[in-house]
Amino acid sequence: MSTATAAAVLGVEDLGWRPASRREPTLSGVTLHVPAGQRVLLAGASGAGKSTLLRALAGLLDPEAGEITGALSTPDRPGERGLLLQQSVHALVAATVARDAAFGPENAARSRAQIADTVRGALSAAAVDVDGEASPFDLSGGQQQRVALAGSLALAPDALLLDEPLSMLDPSAADAVHAAILEAAEGRTLVVADHRTARWLPHVDRVILLGPGGRILADGPPGTVALPAAELPPPPRPAPGAEVAALEAVAIRRRGGREILHRDLDLALRAGELAALTGPSGSGKTTLLRVLLGLEAPAAGRIRRPERERTAFVPQEPEHSFVARTVREEVTASPWAQDEAAAEELLERAGLTHLAAANPFTLSGGEQRRLAIVAALAQRPRLLVLDEPTVGLDDARLADVVALLDRAREDGCAIIAATHDERLASRADRTLALPARPAPDRPVSREITPVPHPRRTAARACNPLTLCAVGLLAAIGSFGVSTWQIGVLGLLPVLLLAPLAVPGWRSAVLRLAPVLLSAATLAWTTALLSPLAPLSASAWLLGAKEASRITLFVAPGVLALASVDVTALGDALRTRLRLPGRPLAAGVAALVRIGHLRGQWERILAARTLRGLGSARSPRVLASATLALLVDTLRGAEQQALAMDARGFAEADARTVALPSPLGRADVIGALVGIALLLWPWALRLMIG
Repeated sequence: MSTATAAAVLGVEDLGWRPASRREPTLSGVTLHVPAGQRVLLAGASGAGKSTLLRALAGLLDPEAGEITGALSTPDRPGERGLLLQQSVHALVAATVARDAAFGPENAARSRAQIADTVRGALSAAAVDVDGEASPFDLSGGQQQRVALAGSLALAPDALLLDEPLSMLDPSAADAVHAAILEAAEGRTLVVADHRTARWLPHVDRVILLGPGGRILADGPPGTVALPAAELPPPPRPAPGAEVAALEAVAIRRRGGREILHRDLDLALRAGELAALTGPSGSGKTTLLRVLLGLEAPAAGRIRRPERERTAFVPQEPEHSFVARTVREEVTASPWAQDEAAAEELLERAGLTHLAAANPFTLSGGEQRRLAIVAALAQRPRLLVLDEPTVGLDDARLADVVALLDRAREDGCAIIAATHDERLASRADRTLALPARPAPDRPVSREITPVPHPRRTAARACNPLTLCAVGLLAAIGSFGVSTWQIGVLGLLPVLLLAPLAVPGWRSAVLRLAPVLLSAATLAWTTALLSPLAPLSASAWLLGAKEASRITLFVAPGVLALASVDVTALGDALRTRLRLPGRPLAAGVAALVRIGHLRGQWERILAARTLRGLGSARSPRVLASATLALLVDTLRGAEQQALAMDARGFAEADARTVALPSPLGRADVIGALVGIALLLWPWALRLMIG
């Protein structure tokens, strides 16, 4: 991918920003100017306002989400400033990796050939190691980070604003992405916020150290700014205690599939020991932790673990475990963590006392991670399971977390942590390194293709507009039903055609179950409430007519739409009907994300059951998880909107789409089927009367 020849000038003047959800400002009186082409490293403690300052430099602070004072520069063109969010999952906007990278070029109204070339270059530059047709929502955190980076690079921005771009990557992937960023930054302005400064210092022109409220504590060339560093104490080496948990010849599958990721995994976890679970992004570390916790069944082998009340878990997305309104209440939310004095001590040792009255969801990423660890330790577990516990932590806060973990080890807690962080892995008593997936025997495809579906049907060969037309024509035809006989006979072609739209009768029955239930209810109420004698034979025949009519009205559309892919439908509406591009793109992005809420729901529900708040069927847990899913979805939508605007969506008045929406022979057949379904009830009416 070619590099840009221009660079953007960035700046804010006496900027203040207070989010609507917080009493204290995140930024206060910040003045910063970045000349064109300069490379800047933002350093500072967790919660110092680095992420917020990056958004301000990108011109993406939303005045409706908080109070802004001062002045900030805004982009001169869509996509001029590429912003990479700290939580990369919120930056994903499409159903496939390649379409996600294509989002920015589509906003810029590039031609399909230009989009394809740009996507290939962006995915290569970001070292994305999965096929373009893969779902970004099914990837590991590190892989998602690379996909999000590709999306930022695809518009050839004049400025790159990157928030912890290497935090979720294994060392080899971090090296590749770091090199890709430096190559992409040639001729561009670069601002990077990162706690791991050593990798960036040789390559930047300027280092800015932020303090509370975004106050600039130091600003100068590398080597002239004293960056805070905390020495980690030597790890405790207690005598091996009793076995707490163990894996014996365990095999694990890829989530949602049958592929065996690893076999014959063995690990013994003893009291007072720290075990590090390492491996490249996508190697199955999170999956193995879920198996250890009992959230998934192993493909083979045996697992021993403590009772649930003596096991604690901190997920990769710590906010999924939050259930309380304040930080202080969060620490004692579990029924297994009722010692308030111990909770206050943990907050103090984690540096969170000053935030005790804050809402957990308003904290920075690093603060949320520390809070989740504190809440887990408050349960006094025998086994503590951590998934990437040090992401977003500066050296000082890492030292705080290490001290907390060391104290837990001294108290006899066994800890296992999935991590890419050498600072934590080097302290482990034992390490289980998961190997990388075998390299595919073919090059990774970076082409833009339609969204793949594992079970294809004949109807998927049709354009989505054709399938919509089939459902509409059949619905109009249902008005020809005047007797129950016509209704029943009218349904025969629908039943015969159902296997063409859905893979198998079982799937058809599941999709039609709500329709059939509604039809049965309508038949019953019609037989009961019609002017005829209630529940008489004639009343039941009238009910059968109405039930068959409503079934014929709805069922063909339900079956036809089962084969409609939302991305392809958006392309068709834009390409064929020339509907406005921005509302369509926003709707498609929302529906794609909604389609992946199941995994989000499972993680939220698991976090609550593991904290002892009740079973997965408990009304209290279900209500809490539902509210959390709603909050998480709304917050994710807010972050997604920010990511979309950073890729030029707000000014995308004339969007193009990366793929055509062809009409072919299958659509002619589909149109004939729709016409037949329209005419069939009326023909029966003429024949039967």
